[in-house]
Amino acid sequence: TFDETDVNYGLVGFGGAEASSIVEDPTLASNKVAKVIKSAGAELWAGTTVTAVTGGVQTGFSTKIPFTEADKKMTVRVWSPDAGIKVRLKVEDHLDPTKSVETEATTTVAAAWETLTFDFGAQVPETAAINLAFNYNKASIFFNFGTT
Repeated sequence: TFDETDVNYGLVGFGGAEASSIVEDPTLASNKVAKVIKSAGAELWAGTTVTAVTGGVQTGFSTKIPFTEADKKMTVRVWSPDAGIKVRLKVEDHLDPTKSVETEATTTVAAAWETLTFDFGAQVPETAAINLAFNYNKASIFFNFGTT
């Protein structure tokens, strides 16, 4: 979580989501959240990368995401203005972006927090399947993927 004091998380927005930042949770002041704004005219693939940052350099998480044969899922708590928004989550090796896997979930509530489950065992069609031997240590999230 962004509340971990020993990890310097960085957010890197791209394609029209450059205003991404870590902010105080508006519903629980003791919590930190990522705020992602996809600007008008943003690219179809606009999103935000979450990674550790050391000395201003993206270094990837210190340990790989612990996927196993029995557990290929991650959850992300999101706030969305509308239900029915497609959210894509991509994990990759920060040193080799060709080693990646992408999956999607859809918001079901409007103007509220919810926990989305992303099953990397069910990757997006025409993207690579999960490979448990890879060092997935960086994540990117795309809200309303495929929509400007």
